[in-house]
Amino acid sequence: MACPYFEPQAIAPAAQRTNARLPLIQEHQGLCRAGEQPVEARPAMRFRYCNQGYSRGACQDFPSGETRSALRYDLVGRTEAELKVMIVEEQNYAPAEWRAVTYSIRSEGLDPEVQEPCVRAQVVAFCRSYLRCFCT
Repeated sequence: MACPYFEPQAIAPAAQRTNARLPLIQEHQGLCRAGEQPVEARPAMRFRYCNQGYSRGACQDFPSGETRSALRYDLVGRTEAELKVMIVEEQNYAPAEWRAVTYSIRSEGLDPEVQEPCVRAQVVAFCRSYLRCFCT
């Protein structure tokens, strides 16, 4: 369940090893968009909070009034051309809202398009990691 303010940019080159499934399948480095300007996610926070969410109270950058705790992604369908992904927004460890998007493997487009930069980047990172880890 990645932080709602984390915009993954690339797979982390020095990823921490874990037996647990990461929300984006692989650990990513990227931007924190919690402040007025995006900044590089701090390496000390990246694995535990940016990639795994539930940052409230632990990350100094997490907005105090934010109700979302984390974003979760689940693969709910797959064809040779597309992945269907459920985006689940969690609040206090419980699903609060959800929506489905379809990821085109060829174009990397989403249908419907996701406007929020962090959510869009997380869906694409999840799908790329899924294809890299489970379909090669």
